[in-house]
Amino acid sequence: MIILAIETSCDDTGVAVVEKEKGRVKVLGSALSSQTEIHKKWGGVYPTEAKREHQKNLIPVMKKALKKASLLEKGITSNSKEIGKILSRESFLLKETENFLKKNKIKKIDAVAVTTGPGLEPCLWVGVNFAKALSLCLDVPLIPINHIKAHLFFFLFEKEKIKFPAVALVASGGHTELVLANSFSSFELIGKTRDDAAGECFDKAARILGLGYPGGPAIARQAELWKSEIQNPKFEINLPRPMMYSKNYDFSFSGLKTAVLYDFLSRNERTKKSKKYKAEMAKEIEEAITDVLVFKLKKAVKEYRAKTIILGGGVTANKTLQKKVKKMEKEFPGIEVLLPSIRLATDNAEIVGAAAALEKPAKDSQKIEANANIKIYDKMR
Repeated sequence: MIILAIETSCDDTGVAVVEKEKGRVKVLGSALSSQTEIHKKWGGVYPTEAKREHQKNLIPVMKKALKKASLLEKGITSNSKEIGKILSRESFLLKETENFLKKNKIKKIDAVAVTTGPGLEPCLWVGVNFAKALSLCLDVPLIPINHIKAHLFFFLFEKEKIKFPAVALVASGGHTELVLANSFSSFELIGKTRDDAAGECFDKAARILGLGYPGGPAIARQAELWKSEIQNPKFEINLPRPMMYSKNYDFSFSGLKTAVLYDFLSRNERTKKSKKYKAEMAKEIEEAITDVLVFKLKKAVKEYRAKTIILGGGVTANKTLQKKVKKMEKEFPGIEVLLPSIRLATDNAEIVGAAAALEKPAKDSQKIEANANIKIYDKMR
């Protein structure tokens, strides 16, 4: 089974071709277009601009992925007048799609998969409508994919099965959740952020320090600089670990961001511009956030007697976080820790294709809708 997967949930346009054979999933071709440089001036993703970029990028990115998979040749792909209705609000994308279908023939594709949520709704709709059009023209089923579930199924490229129950930590710019997975299709929410997500806290703290966007990688670089070159606490920075010892599994990172701001404002101008101050503060921010995430994760593993730990989302690419979680294999003998690579932790279409390998196609592809607030869990503990 060959799946063409599409990802447009935020500011990365991704298309991948994956193959499922006897339970195994492998990537045949993949391409990604990032909008990071475009959104730097806002210090975050501007949805309307992101939507326009997706419209521009989808066809070029898809062509790259299909060429890598050797599934594209000169010719004509069966077109349908119905795509004009489907892409009526995407005039530029409609024109590009029609031109592409007149000049290119897509070889065997058994299904199209697309992220339907959660994410930024204007961005999601671009991907969903484009996937509907392709599904119609290729006469193949469409598989709707939950973005969070995709982040947790990255390991399917390496293994078919895992042991349950599993505790999953989802950490990104928009999400910080602890989820109990009892099977590939049964999820329970056990904890979530009450305000800022971990990635959002990284972004806001980096903005305060003038480190740029995205904040997570910027702070990680400064923290690594402190660890490798400075290693000498000079400014006595001690940030709080919000809600770390609360009885529940919820998180809160807005107070941590505020603590960074107050410390920054209390310093003189020379200190604020100091490389050593920024590096030491970045190290403390990274330690504070990862300490809280790991403490709650350990607590959940103990209570639910988890056999597997899964990390997913952009924040989980953080090396400090991964090192702390990896140590849990010694603390909990027999447990398996599944960590994503940087490439698979961030938004991409490969993981959408992996998740699609476990999902059933929609009964009516044309009724699929984007849902910015869709959940993966069946219930909350």
